[in-house]
Amino acid sequence: MSSRVNRGVGFRTTVAALITVPFIVPFVFLISTAVRERSDYVSSPGGLPKSFTLDHIVESWQEADLGRALINTLIMCVVACIVCGTTSLAGGYFFRVARQRWTGPLRLLLGAGYAIPMVAWLIPVFVIAAQAGWTGNLFVAGVISGVSSLPFGFYFVHTFLQQSLSDEVIEATTLDGAGVFRAFFYVGIPMAMPALSAVLALTFVWSFGDLLIASTLLQSNTDSYTLTLAATTLTTREDINLQGQAAAALVSLLPTLIVFAVAQKALKQGFGGGSEK
Repeated sequence: MSSRVNRGVGFRTTVAALITVPFIVPFVFLISTAVRERSDYVSSPGGLPKSFTLDHIVESWQEADLGRALINTLIMCVVACIVCGTTSLAGGYFFRVARQRWTGPLRLLLGAGYAIPMVAWLIPVFVIAAQAGWTGNLFVAGVISGVSSLPFGFYFVHTFLQQSLSDEVIEATTLDGAGVFRAFFYVGIPMAMPALSAVLALTFVWSFGDLLIASTLLQSNTDSYTLTLAATTLTTREDINLQGQAAAALVSLLPTLIVFAVAQKALKQGFGGGSEK
């Protein structure tokens, strides 16, 4: 019996290792491209590195001003997380406790917003922002980035509360005389924390790696360039500079990897629907 169990564990481990290969290989290739000597890369772009250097990372950091771009990206991500997190939390809790007939169709309508392509609504938003003089503004870009993740965040928090916040708890808070806001702060928020943490982590990662919103709303102000937008300045018609681009991409990946590493427990609890509570 134990040998059969061991074979099953070994098989699942092997399958999991094979699944990770397509994700690990591009990352290894990215690191290899960023840290190789120029001559080594030109002689064998797809081969294993024979020499190592940090010159490409230093040069891309200076040429694209990645230090300022990193700060700009963090500002935009924080704003996006605040917008998406607070709205998702309030909306998810409201639709969990609301009993009106119209809440069901409205909830489905709001959740369906995630199926709308970003391009379909980003261009009208850009026109409005341009007319109001809001382009090149990190705060506005952060708000738009947070709104783009809002349908997912709202649906995720609501689904989590559907599983973890029982009708008995809701009725008990009502019988105890707790008002809507008091129940929200003392019951809804603590119960939704795993889901909220997962939403914040994912919103941060999505906003950090965003290029479409940044290139649409921040293109007019070089002082507001984010990492992904600043990395595009390393490429010109005369020089594609793949190694500089790889170095900039490596710099932009590190914060997201740190967030994922820190948020592992929150992501597990959030996607587990509160099963670990």
